[in-house]
Amino acid sequence: MSSNTVVTNQVFDMADLAVYQTPHSVKTVNFNAKLLEVRWDDGRESVFHAIWLRDNCACSKCKHPKALERTYMFFDHARPEIKAIQVVEGTGVVLDFIQGTEQHSSQFSWAWLRHHCYSQAALAEQKPIKRLWDSQHQHNLVVVDFNDYFTTDNGVKAWMDALLKDGIVLLRGVPTVSGKLIEVANRIGPVRNSNFGEFYDVISMPNPNAVAYTSLGLELHTDLVNWGSPPDIQMLCCLANSVVGGGSIFADGFRVAQDLRQEDPESFQLLSSYPLTYRFHDESCDIATDALALELDPYGQLKRIRFNNWLRSSMQLPAELIEPMYGAIAALWKRLRDTKYHLTTRLAAGELITYDNSRVLHGRESFDANTGNRHLQGCYMNREEIASKRAVLARV
Repeated sequence: MSSNTVVTNQVFDMADLAVYQTPHSVKTVNFNAKLLEVRWDDGRESVFHAIWLRDNCACSKCKHPKALERTYMFFDHARPEIKAIQVVEGTGVVLDFIQGTEQHSSQFSWAWLRHHCYSQAALAEQKPIKRLWDSQHQHNLVVVDFNDYFTTDNGVKAWMDALLKDGIVLLRGVPTVSGKLIEVANRIGPVRNSNFGEFYDVISMPNPNAVAYTSLGLELHTDLVNWGSPPDIQMLCCLANSVVGGGSIFADGFRVAQDLRQEDPESFQLLSSYPLTYRFHDESCDIATDALALELDPYGQLKRIRFNNWLRSSMQLPAELIEPMYGAIAALWKRLRDTKYHLTTRLAAGELITYDNSRVLHGRESFDANTGNRHLQGCYMNREEIASKRAVLARV
């Protein structure tokens, strides 16, 4: 491998609205026809394939200058090889490619390459840090002031950071006005509609179409498990709560599933391998889906917990799996009932709690509807809205 170095002062435009910075400097750069190798001052080694680099060229011929979307179609070109490089000290690297009879030059800033490094260490570093918790999190629940959230970027960032790290965050001081939670959500992005509408009222009704609209206690569950893609984020805003009972209960499903995996791997394997059937139906809709209770990503890490006994329908599995699956459900359910996992709180008027519906399960104690008024409003959001807001704020 060899490298060519040019010392110059130059700015590389990566045609990207995000701001990429890195405290790390480059120690050595080497290349051959197929690879670019970069060694950083912290010892990390980044290897970038020629085809990947060519595919990510940011010049106006390869990316639309206004839409900032890729216009280069690698499939229509010969396999690229790196012919030569120029290292721009403190800035980045210029690569000269040859593709059959074609030649092309691309430039990459060091900060952009560091951010997009796909080494094993870099990929592990890029994964969001989740703080798993149990009942002790009751003392560590992050609380954000409504005015800070609504008027400052730092307030929004604090709220989003807590939600992404802990899966749950409390907003305090919200005006007790019907529909105010939609304004809270819109500070981030649009809400996600469901068969319950843009938002819904959690009150005791004489003719409920869901048990949430009664005064019954609710076992821990995640919402809309009968949807193929349940909403990621759920908001619940308390407008009034003067009844006897009705305390809210939350549990970190990832912590519960982690313990299940260690203590009962057979049950964990069943719940992460074979689907349960969930269904909601009333006079106007009938929505059902088959889905795993414990969904894993390609690396075996927990991606989503989906459990709701209210919506669990008739099991549709091979006969030999029916009884083992009931045992696995019972093993998970037993742990969900264990108070060592429970964060319990009594929501007061003006408090809005938000939680990750793919991770945090919620429930409530029963209450006496004749002793006062309990009125919550809820809505849903997609995770992409949170990620988008964080990315846009990071540009500042």
